[in-house]
Amino acid sequence: MELSLGDARATYRAELYVDRALILVHDDDVALPKGALLEIRADGLWAELVCETPGEHWGFGLEAFGLRYDDPADALVSDRAERVPVGLDLEWETPDHVVGEILVGRERIPVDATGTFSSGSPRRA
Repeated sequence: MELSLGDARATYRAELYVDRALILVHDDDVALPKGALLEIRADGLWAELVCETPGEHWGFGLEAFGLRYDDPADALVSDRAERVPVGLDLEWETPDHVVGEILVGRERIPVDATGTFSSGSPRRA
């Protein structure tokens, strides 16, 4: 997942690989998060990062529509693909443990994996 902050708008991008297909959620024109919450809302997109314990525990939520590309290379040249609902309900905690689930269409995919999290400042566009 990536959130790039500009002067007045933000870009959101999430890439998920499920059964060798790329599920891409991307919006180049999202209102900046308001207040202390890292939450964005746009047409067909809600995403949130929640710091439960600094440096130890983060929550990730996503409800959106994404595009499913059977060949990930097609995403570089086309915005035509199958539109699918996408959801994330994930938690990251030290030492690099990720648990939760990924939802794609009607499929629920349990997650119990390792993952690295960088809590540096969001990248500015």
